[in-house]
Amino acid sequence: MSALAGRRIAITRPAGRGDTLAERLRALGAIPLLTPLIAYAPPADPAPLQQALSRLADRQYDWLVVTSRQAVQALADAVVPAATAIAAVGKGTAADCRRVWGREPASVPDEELGAALPQAMGNLAGRRVLLPCADIAPPTLTEALQAAGASVDRVTAYRTIAGPGAADLATALHAGEVDAIVLASGSAARQLRPLIPLHAQPPALVCIGPSTAAVCAAVELPVAAVAERPNDEALIAALEQVFIAHKFA
Repeated sequence: MSALAGRRIAITRPAGRGDTLAERLRALGAIPLLTPLIAYAPPADPAPLQQALSRLADRQYDWLVVTSRQAVQALADAVVPAATAIAAVGKGTAADCRRVWGREPASVPDEELGAALPQAMGNLAGRRVLLPCADIAPPTLTEALQAAGASVDRVTAYRTIAGPGAADLATALHAGEVDAIVLASGSAARQLRPLIPLHAQPPALVCIGPSTAAVCAAVELPVAAVAERPNDEALIAALEQVFIAHKFA
């Protein structure tokens, strides 16, 4: 029997993005709770994105860099010329590139982190790069690409907003009906913070990676475990280890 059998696990990903994880948890006997704490919306001002996509179609970029599946979705109608190479972070993002644009990314770093992209992309001196991202994305990748010699157009492709699941999660937390919470982004961690009284012991918080865990630390949410890789398999393994180790009864 899995250590997750009977465990009530809240999945805070946007609506539709947590279904596969929920199915896998259910197969292990867990009780997944779909409580999306974040959602996505178009940019407040779409003009900069549209202008960048026009330049993309006109072959003005050497690279298109997509760091999330949502970035690919936001550019679903974009014309990506064959002369423009694609760099993607994560296997899921790479798969979406193939599905949406029919293109195999030229660069997918083994380490599923944006910080690994510049080195994986090779010589960037003088290269023109389009970087569509979230409105709240940190400047780290932009700065790393520029440090490697690239000319970067960073443009907001989508906004991260509060999701519809906060009320349901708050109710479940108040009733003591949550054993663990999966956090797949720093944005979800920030949305979770108001739902848990300061200094209270929350259910087991399992993060998809170190950047999400860092946000948890910044907002004083104790993390029980961090997945070794940013994917569902690693999240499940981290959840199992939490309960095997009896960190949470």
